[in-house]
Parts: sequence; structure tokens; C-alpha cells
Amino acid sequence: MKIVFDNVKFQYDSMKRNVLKGISFTIDKPEWISIIGHNGSGKSTLAKILVGLLSPTFGSIYVNDIELNEENLYEIRKHIGIVFQNPDNQFVATSVEDDIAFGLENNLIEREEMIKRVDDVLNLVSMKEFKNEMPSNLSGGQKQRVAIAGILAINPEIYILDEATSMLDPKGREDFLKIVKMLKEEGKTIIMITHDMNEALLTDRCIVLKDGEIIKDAKTIECLNDYELLKSSRLEMPSSLYVYHELKEKNYDNKEVLNALWESALKK
Repeated sequence: MKIVFDNVKFQYDSMKRNVLKGISFTIDKPEWISIIGHNGSGKSTLAKILVGLLSPTFGSIYVNDIELNEENLYEIRKHIGIVFQNPDNQFVATSVEDDIAFGLENNLIEREEMIKRVDDVLNLVSMKEFKNEMPSNLSGGQKQRVAIAGILAINPEIYILDEATSMLDPKGREDFLKIVKMLKEEGKTIIMITHDMNEALLTDRCIVLKDGEIIKDAKTIECLNDYELLKSSRLEMPSSLYVYHELKEKNYDNKEVLNALWESALKK
């Protein structure tokens, strides 16, 4: 599933400046990509444009060489699933079970298969006992799990995760990242929008946004090695990575200690 952003700009009606300032990048193979940057860098706007919730002010987006526009939007959305930071934005039904089934009905999945998928994904996110609950009665973390289950049930080729772990507790976050690793092994394309460097560390490739522009697009390990980039982007680093770079800046030369800090930062 190939994705191309070609000089994409975007400006909200209420603002005089572009939120995105000529974004261009290509994804041409299954990858786990992190799009990182401080708050206001344009990460979530980029995600909404990719899924067709916003239209670019200028430029084009292509999915499998088909331009993303109103005419092709329905077809392209069959291949893309998004999990938002606020799961309340995704709920449309009065029960957890019906909410997950809604997306499957739209994709004309047969009833027996639908029931199986709903049960499977609720088991996967540890929410089967809540299948008859109203989403509004759930905690923030439980809502996030249901939102994730809804996308897993559709089984798209591209997953967009917009701060998708923001409401999960440490155990829930750990379980979710195991699912993401499983999706990567299945050949899915995963685009993780995050400001959490611990999550970015898990990815293959890193696109760094600052004030609506891409300032780095490289293998994640290259981004981690660029201390000036991390500092200028106002990204919070894992403590071991921060200490590693600070020691290197001060010409600390104990390679054993430096290697241990680096390995600790990269531990997945």
C-alpha cells in the first residue's frame, strides 16, 4: 500500500498561517513509522488529512496511485483505519458490541463473520466482558481499548494511531504495543502519531515535524543520534538517551558506560 504526500499545505479558516507548510513524503512498503513533534507541530492535522477528514489547502495525497479526493474517498477509506487521541470521537452506537459491528456492517461483512470478529478483537484488547456496556459509561482507558478494537475488526492495510495510547495505563499501553508489533509482522503499514520518544523508539522510520514542516525523515536510529534535532524539536527523551547525549557533549569517553546507556535507550 503506497502513500504519497506531495507538497501538502493546510490552513484552518480561523488562522492566517499554514499549519502544514509543504509536506512531502512517500511510504512505499509496509513500515512502522512514527511522526513526532511537539504540540502544535501539525501531527494530528496530517493524520486527519490522510484519512480524508480534512482537505489540503494545496498539494495532493495519493494512496496506491489514486488521488485522495471526494470522488475516491470511500474506496480509499476501506484500506485505512484511524484511532484518535479522544476515543469519544469514534463512537456511534449505544453498546460496545454494536459500535464495533458498525464498521463491519458498512463493509458488508456477513453476520456470522461479524460476530466472530467482534468477539476476537474484544478478547484481544481484554474488553469482552464489557460488550453490552454503553461506551459513555466506560473509563478513558476502556474507551481507548474499544476504539482500537473497532479498527482491528475492520483489518485495514494502513493503521493511523493518533496518540492512541494517551489514555491507557502502563499495562494497557504494553498490551497495545504488542498488538502493533503483531500487525507489523503481518505486513501492515502503521503510522504512529506521537510525542512519546519511548514509542518512537519502537518504529523503523521517523518523520520529525516542527512548526508544520518536516525537518528530518530518516531511520529512527538516525533521528535518535541527532541530539540537536531532538533538542530543537522540544522532544522529551528517555532518560538514558538524554544522559548518553549529555555525556557525549562533554566528551565523556568511557565507551562501556556510553554503550550501556545507548543499549538501554534502544531496548524494545
